[in-house]
Amino acid sequence: MSVFHIQDFRDSPTRPGLRTRDLAGTIHGFDSLFVTENEISHGSAIPLHTHLVEEAWVVLEGELALRVGDEWLILAKGQVARVPPGVPHAVRVDASEPVRAITAAPWSRDTFHAEATTYIEEP
Repeated sequence: MSVFHIQDFRDSPTRPGLRTRDLAGTIHGFDSLFVTENEISHGSAIPLHTHLVEEAWVVLEGELALRVGDEWLILAKGQVARVPPGVPHAVRVDASEPVRAITAAPWSRDTFHAEATTYIEEP
């Protein structure tokens, strides 16, 4: 058994206004799941895409706009949404306050975007 410290947040190189840190992932020895904490600033977005596996979004602070299929949902603090496998989804922060949210999926964090994600809109 190994014990790890949670690292500091780091800026996403491809998503301005998005900072992440792995709570449980490849760097902790997990190869079949990940849990990531996200800080997302006003105006930041993740374009429409799909995954091969389900994904969870848990809002800890703020208000997150999550498109699932053709419907936009507004997730507030204390709410969770499940995105089923293969369902197009996108994320944006319209509110002036930043969002802090957890994402989780049953896939290796290191290969999730390269192997389990297909972008419908340009990333």
